[in-house]
Amino acid sequence: MDAQRALLDELMGAARNLTDEERRGFKEIKWDDREVCAFYMVRFCPHDLFVNTKSDLGACSRIHDPKLKESFENSPRHDSYVPKFEAELVQFCEKLVNDLDRKVRRGQERLAQELEPPPPPSLSGEKAEQLAVLEEKIKNLLEQVEALGEEGKVDEAEALMRKVEGLNTEKAMLIQRPNDKVLAMVQEKKMALCDVCGSFLVSNDAVERTQSHVTGKQHVGYGMVRDFLAEQKAAKDKGREEERLVRGKEADDKRKPRERESESRRSGSRERERHRDHRDRDRDVDRHRDRGRDHRKPYDRRSRSGRDGRDRSRSRSPRGRSGHRRVSRSPVRQN
Repeated sequence: MDAQRALLDELMGAARNLTDEERRGFKEIKWDDREVCAFYMVRFCPHDLFVNTKSDLGACSRIHDPKLKESFENSPRHDSYVPKFEAELVQFCEKLVNDLDRKVRRGQERLAQELEPPPPPSLSGEKAEQLAVLEEKIKNLLEQVEALGEEGKVDEAEALMRKVEGLNTEKAMLIQRPNDKVLAMVQEKKMALCDVCGSFLVSNDAVERTQSHVTGKQHVGYGMVRDFLAEQKAAKDKGREEERLVRGKEADDKRKPRERESESRRSGSRERERHRDHRDRDRDVDRHRDRGRDHRKPYDRRSRSGRDGRDRSRSRSPRGRSGHRRVSRSPVRQN
């Protein structure tokens, strides 16, 4: 029912059931009006995240209306407007986080300077003389302790060692710096900065206070902003990778026909070359065969002519040659 009402409100207007008199003072507001907060429509408005904190951005100057947000979510134009609204929110959140990161860097530099131990102050002339006297006494006593130990006089050596310990304590007090106690207290409660929200923390603070900070409004708000930016960056990187793969696939699809055509041309060229080689070899064989026939022709003509001449001479020679007696046709004389 609510979805249908929102759809009717978008198509016919929220004042569709008002009278003419009521319409005069009525200004209908739609989710795509400039007065409506696009950040609230698409995700969250950063102004709502840090109320009553050090990072409070103040009240948003645009309209936050759950009914308008519902109308936007049910609108047929929802998907086409989401990228535009998200891009505007990304731009706002990036500026917010960049400003915070600069504050965090400045705070870390200040903490590093405060924790750096100052150079030791120089001792006065009087304290330097006292220190020299103490060191000489300690040296002499240690030599005596070593000698007593070699002689086996343990009790005397232990008594002298107690004097040496007292002199060392006196020496430590003499050279102690005035700000050593303050530095020890600072190191005991070492400060740090939260990388997420920029709040100052005590590094070795109690677990309850640390948990209270993590669940606090400022930390949660900046965590939400950073997660949103990371999500958008991952989606953009994924889109670029998919676009790169699509371009690569299109390039492969265009290249494969060219490769097949080139391979076909190369194959045809190789086939024509093979055919030409076969034809040349056949031509060479025919040429050698004809040359061999030409070399044999003179001998064939001479042998053939010899045989033909002999045959003609035989046909013209008298039969007597063949061994038959030739009969004379002259008349016989009778006596």
